[in-house]
Amino acid sequence: MAKKKILIWHWGRRGGGPRYTFELARALLAQDAFELHLSLSRQSEIFDEFYALGAPSFHVDTYTNLPGALLATLRLPWLRRRFWRYVRAQNIDAVVCTMSHVWNVPVLAGRKNKTPYLLVLHDALPHPGDDVFLRHALLQREIGYTDGVVTLTDYVRGLLCNDYGYPPARSWVVPHGVFPYALPAAAQKNGTVRLLFFGRILPYKGLGLLLEAYAMLRAEDYAVELTVCGAGDMRPYAGLLGGVTMDNRWIAESDIGPIFQQADICVLPYVEASQSGVIATAYAAGVPVVVTPTGGLVEQVKHEQTGLICADISAASIAAALRRMLDEPGLRSRCAQGALREANDALAWPAIARKFGEAVQQMLAMGKR
Repeated sequence: MAKKKILIWHWGRRGGGPRYTFELARALLAQDAFELHLSLSRQSEIFDEFYALGAPSFHVDTYTNLPGALLATLRLPWLRRRFWRYVRAQNIDAVVCTMSHVWNVPVLAGRKNKTPYLLVLHDALPHPGDDVFLRHALLQREIGYTDGVVTLTDYVRGLLCNDYGYPPARSWVVPHGVFPYALPAAAQKNGTVRLLFFGRILPYKGLGLLLEAYAMLRAEDYAVELTVCGAGDMRPYAGLLGGVTMDNRWIAESDIGPIFQQADICVLPYVEASQSGVIATAYAAGVPVVVTPTGGLVEQVKHEQTGLICADISAASIAAALRRMLDEPGLRSRCAQGALREANDALAWPAIARKFGEAVQQMLAMGKR
């Protein structure tokens, strides 16, 4: 039987989207289940890694800043024609977008052929403080163009089917694979437990709750340190940063590994969430996590096996979970080992690629929506 041709499409430049796309594409190529084509931004921070895969491609120039984005948008009608011309010329059986991009809807509006479209939906609803109106409007349009949707958690799939009325039979859950930025974390030597908050600093991330919990632990003389790494506005937290190490910038990929190797516990104090690539990164480094019970985070963490799920979303609850990690003999070590097992088993990219390939094949068997 001839292999199905799929075009993996993502025009984002940096962050988790390109890395997710690369790891999935590499795993699909290794399994030889499809004939794989790629369409990426040449401005991607890991474009050289994509290029080294050697897959047939339709790569594009996007932009690196706002003025460049405005000028590049003028080329969209031309890019759209060339994109679909490539799809037709290569007899692509399915276009698979691994993460939505602001240009997706204009490109999809020019789709005149019958090629099925599958979207990996990371967030069914925009996060608070994250350009909510524009993103939601574009997302609604893009979902309307799809013939199938993969979500990373059952939580997001529920939102997709209930809030958008999407057909459940055309949606699949494939977990977020590990991001192997770091080897297992460096051994702790000085007795001080190193806490890590990692990622963009936005209101829904709940950083203020973690800072309050950290202050409680320090007041109780726990030997802990907290490092906050990520870009974002720190002014709302100005009065809560005593004893905190700050790395307030966009973290380049090359810097992520060393950050996680120095961590003992990764804390996600979110007040709202779909899922998090931070958890997958922590697991690959053998770092246990403490998370609040919101959204898909509870699906990513095996309580008392890979980390702890707090009782509720509050500073007191986060502090209580961290006390358990600090006080209960063997708990942190057990969760660190469990995190590594999860990274090497269920969340390893060969397993993810097999599930993903099954979703693509099922969508193709159903045809267009």
